[in-house]
Amino acid sequence: MSDVIREPVLRRVVIDEVKTVAELLIELGISKDHVVLVNGKKQSPEFVLRESDSVVILPKIAGG
Repeated sequence: MSDVIREPVLRRVVIDEVKTVAELLIELGISKDHVVLVNGKKQSPEFVLRESDSVVILPKIAGG
């Protein structure tokens, strides 16, 4: 099980221009197969980010 758990990666990114969640993921080299929370709420790839937003990107997890 320890092989599956990875240390979280924290990165601070300053947004200085209007961009969508999808554009941010592309800029960071992260696939669209993630859940994106903006200010604590799940947002779509089309959501427009603002400079003051707090963004958390989490991998989708499946299980049963």
